[in-house]
Amino acid sequence: MHVTTERTRPVSRRWALLPMGGVLLVAAAVYERTWVEPPHEYLLCKSPASLGAVFWVVVSVMIGAGLVCAIGVMHLVIDTPSRIAAPLVYAAIALTAVVGSDALDHAGAGIAARTAAEYRSAGSVCDYPMPAYRETPGWFF
Repeated sequence: MHVTTERTRPVSRRWALLPMGGVLLVAAAVYERTWVEPPHEYLLCKSPASLGAVFWVVVSVMIGAGLVCAIGVMHLVIDTPSRIAAPLVYAAIALTAVVGSDALDHAGAGIAARTAAEYRSAGSVCDYPMPAYRETPGWFF
């Protein structure tokens, strides 16, 4: 029986470009949401607490996805993996985060639309500056 002490052949360093694509995907999603399309704006008499939670979850998911992919690029450049699973996991995290943030923002727009409709139908008048919720249209929802 022949036993070898060599490592299995590592995957090419070019696979580190896959999580870099995740970083670019997150950057493109943030750019598209911020500067390309105007947001849909909902004026609310009273802002529900759930809208604030939705906003901060969307922001943290996008920041987290960018950080995970950036760390993934550094990880794959420093320590070349022996399997292709690691680059695919980093790219899947970025895609899932972008789709998830689009879904959460769409859910927040639904909450804002229902809240605005409730106050309009009740005929209430706001005596103070009205808070607004801005839905940024994403790629998936």
